[in-house]
Amino acid sequence: MPIRYSTTIASATALSAALSALAGGCTTRGGGAPAPLESAEPTESRNTNGAGEATGTPDGGTAAAKAAAALTPVDPTQREAMMARTRRHGMATAGFANTMAAFAAPRVIAKAKSLPSREEMLRCIDAYLEVVAETKRSSHGEGNQATLDAEPYALKLRALFATWTPSTTVPDEIQRNARDVIAALGVPEPPEGWDRFEGHAQSSSP
Repeated sequence: MPIRYSTTIASATALSAALSALAGGCTTRGGGAPAPLESAEPTESRNTNGAGEATGTPDGGTAAAKAAAALTPVDPTQREAMMARTRRHGMATAGFANTMAAFAAPRVIAKAKSLPSREEMLRCIDAYLEVVAETKRSSHGEGNQATLDAEPYALKLRALFATWTPSTTVPDEIQRNARDVIAALGVPEPPEGWDRFEGHAQSSSP
């Protein structure tokens, strides 16, 4: 059963903080801590709530793993590695989506206290492209089709960021592709539109 991700665009504060702390923030096979974003969790399905957020079935990833284990015995070590990979994919996807949201929304990027360097942006995009590569190689059915759908836009963004130094004045082509890649990942445009979007309200829950 395909595992999908629940991807939520972070609050304006988290988006700004993510840009400031992006150095080493996107997880790659070589390591690095996740950026301070609302991470994605594995789910069995994904629905949108109309507020620019995508939701999924709670604990769906665990349910899918249990269902697969019931059909075919899986070595515990292999299962742990599979779930670790799923979590890493979720964090890399959430980090990539939230970072692109900042470049998709003029009002968000304008509030950024600092911006990542070109190299840091490329590292973030490469972390997501690594997820795409691993999804393509997977033979266990845990790949997310949305991950593959977003690949062309991610590749275009990598080419664009390779020749641009990030600033608060985002080129139209980068802004457009950032919006397109988020849509491909299954996250709808905010109700107020990207031009007026300022980030979702900070959660008040502990």
